Amino acid sequence: MTLWIGVTVLLIAALGFVLVPAWRRYRATRTAPTVSLLAAALLVPFALGLYLNLTTWSSPGQSEGTLPAVSEMVNALAERLAANPNDPAGWRLLGQSYLAMGQYEQARGALREAWQRTPAPDTDLRIALGEAEALTDRESLAAEGGALFDAALENDPENPKALWYGGLSAVMRQQPELARERWSKLLAIGPPEPVAQVLREQLAVLGGPTANAPAGAGTAAVDGTALRLLISRSDKLETDVASGASLFIFARSPDGGPPVAVLRESAAALPGEFRLSDANAMIAGRSLADFETLSIVARISNSGQPTQQPGDLFGEIIYRPGQDLNVQELVIDQVAP
Repeated sequence: MTLWIGVTVLLIAALGFVLVPAWRRYRATRTAPTVSLLAAALLVPFALGLYLNLTTWSSPGQSEGTLPAVSEMVNALAERLAANPNDPAGWRLLGQSYLAMGQYEQARGALREAWQRTPAPDTDLRIALGEAEALTDRESLAAEGGALFDAALENDPENPKALWYGGLSAVMRQQPELARERWSKLLAIGPPEPVAQVLREQLAVLGGPTANAPAGAGTAAVDGTALRLLISRSDKLETDVASGASLFIFARSPDGGPPVAVLRESAAALPGEFRLSDANAMIAGRSLADFETLSIVARISNSGQPTQQPGDLFGEIIYRPGQDLNVQELVIDQVAP
C-alpha cells in the first residue's frame, strides 16, 4: 500500500510542476499552453490506470493496452472499493481524483473512508480531507475542516496549501491576526505572482502590522520613511458612499506593479490626516525611500475590497520621498469607470 501512497503524492507533485508554469505562461501571454495542459490531463488517467492494472482486478470486455476515459476509471475504482473497501490508499486516490474532477462531495466521502482506515494519517491526507471538507461546506473551515489544517501546520508549518486554507479558517473563526500571520508566511515563501497578488489584496483587507512585517518579526514593525496625508473628498462629487465603506491608501511605483504600501481605514474618517509608512509595506524589506517618486492613491471602496470597482471614488498625487516632507494634500475627486 505504501506504493500507492507514493504514486498519489508523486501525481499531485507532478500536476503542480506542470500546471503552475502553464498558468503563469497563460497569465503572461493569454495563450493557452496546449502541451502542458495535455500532459496534466494525462497524469490522472495514467495514475489510475497504473493503480487498477497492477491489481488483480480486471474490467470485463476491456482490451489490453487501452486506457478508458478518466471518468470510467474513476467509476471502476469506486466499484472496486465498494466491493473491497479495506484499501486506504485506494480511497485516497479516489478522493484525490474526485477533487481534480471538481466532484467535491464525492471527494469528501472517499477521503473520509481513507481517514477511517489509516492508522496514522499523514499531513497530506489531512490537507486533502480538509480541502474536500472546505470545498463541500465552507462553514467546515470554522470547525473540523479548520482543525485539519491546524494539525497539518503543526507538522509542516510552511506547507503552502495548509497556510492558504489555514488563513481562510482563521478568518472564519474571527482570528484576523492568525490569518495575517499565515498569509504573510505564505507570501514570504514566494508563490507564483497571481497567487502573491491575491495574498497582498487579502492582507490589505485585513490590515494591521503582521501583514506588513518581515518574516519572523512578529507584530513589531519599524516606521522608517513615513508620509503624512491630509485626505478629503471633493464637494463636486455627488456619488453616495455606503455606510461601512472602506478607505484604501496605496503607494505604488509610477511604472506600475503591486503596491509598495497599503493602509486601510474607514471612509467615515474622511476628511482627516493619515500616516503611510514602511510599517505598511507589502513586501518585507521594501521601503518607500527606495523610489524617487511614488503614486499615492486614496480610494473609497463601497464593496470593502481593495480592487477597484466601477463607481469607486479616488484621487491621486505624486510624492517624492525625502523631498516632500510636509503634509501632503490629497483630494478624492474622480469616479472609477
